[in-house]
Amino acid sequence: MTPDGSDRGSALLLGVGLVAACLLALVVLVDASVAFLQRQQLFALADTAALAGAQAIDLPAYYAEGASAATRLDTSAVPTRVRAHLSRTQAAAAIDGLVLDSAWSDGRQVAVTLSCPLRLPFMSDVFAGRVTVQSWARLVYRDNG
Repeated sequence: MTPDGSDRGSALLLGVGLVAACLLALVVLVDASVAFLQRQQLFALADTAALAGAQAIDLPAYYAEGASAATRLDTSAVPTRVRAHLSRTQAAAAIDGLVLDSAWSDGRQVAVTLSCPLRLPFMSDVFAGRVTVQSWARLVYRDNG
């Protein structure tokens, strides 16, 4: 109410409040969508890097014994394969600040951890941090005979 007892101007105040609430909701929605898409892009890259690492078969053992359930990965070659894949796909150029945190193998499976800075269009100062994802791939032998 105004000092003279009328309700003049209260609709304007409500309208301004509604517009502010809608803008805030839009900012949150856009930032959340960008964060989700950035995580999905990083996860897809980690998946392909893990698959590239899972192709690092221990070739001397493979040629000596043939393909069998005992076929293992060359654990020293896995990180090299992962780095080569990231270099070949020019991932660092596509994702600013990309870091290969780890590429690990136990001879049967590969784990790749990637991270990059969180880049939000509106609230990057409030929600600064890194997006980190991990992907796994496994070497599986299937006997077709």
